[in-house]
Amino acid sequence: MEEVLWMTFFAQAHDPEASAVLDRLTANPAFEAFYRAHIAKLLLARGGTRYGAKANYNVTRLEYIQKIFPGARFIVPVRRPETHVASLMRQHRLFSGRLSQNPRAAAHHKRVGHFEFGPDRRPINAGDTKAVREIQELWACGEELRGWARYWAMIYGHLADRLDRNRELRAATLVLRFEDLCADPAAQLGRLFDHVRLENAGSVIEYFSGRIRTPDDRQCSHTAAQLGIIRAETEETAARFAYPAGLGALDVAAPLPQAASAGVPASAAGLFLSHW
Repeated sequence: MEEVLWMTFFAQAHDPEASAVLDRLTANPAFEAFYRAHIAKLLLARGGTRYGAKANYNVTRLEYIQKIFPGARFIVPVRRPETHVASLMRQHRLFSGRLSQNPRAAAHHKRVGHFEFGPDRRPINAGDTKAVREIQELWACGEELRGWARYWAMIYGHLADRLDRNRELRAATLVLRFEDLCADPAAQLGRLFDHVRLENAGSVIEYFSGRIRTPDDRQCSHTAAQLGIIRAETEETAARFAYPAGLGALDVAAPLPQAASAGVPASAAGLFLSHW
């Protein structure tokens, strides 16, 4: 529930008309002091030495977080757009139905800064207001699939650009592909724990490896025309994450390069729309 902190100190955090990008040039001394103290308080109260946060909106804040905490490590999940778009559309339908029937729940989502899905859906502005407006227009006129595909391309394109330009951020970030995790959970979890420098994770890896699997392929039922739309909107960005063009929605992706390639290094960061 970190988002309430960001909204308190950054009033435009969820305004689609304002860039949500916070980088190394961002300065908010009041927030930085409060955020450090807040995390220190939690560590003290729980007797911890490490702090982890799942925060999808941090995809536009990675450089600022690294400025505040130079030793931070980031994990960014990515999924090939055909199946990711299907998942996002499904989640939006579920949230829209439930929240429209429960005003209290809708108010709670707004209070805690959950604008990813539902009646008050707001796209993240990754520094391109024109693109955000186009996405909103697509959603408004019923082109849900094209809107989500263009959103996927915008957000992950922003991430790839930042990793390309910032060597320090690139070194602190691990891009973890969904398909790789499903294909070899033990190896990918090993990479994850190595990246965050968490030792003695063998029992955790063993426990979860047997529980990670590729989801039911019936959940992704795009038509050929819909697949064409997704590919047209996402192909260029998807290639930067080593997703080859022209594959079926459920085909296995090509291996992700182990060395830095097109902005996606073996060690890369952050969290986005991780509703896998």
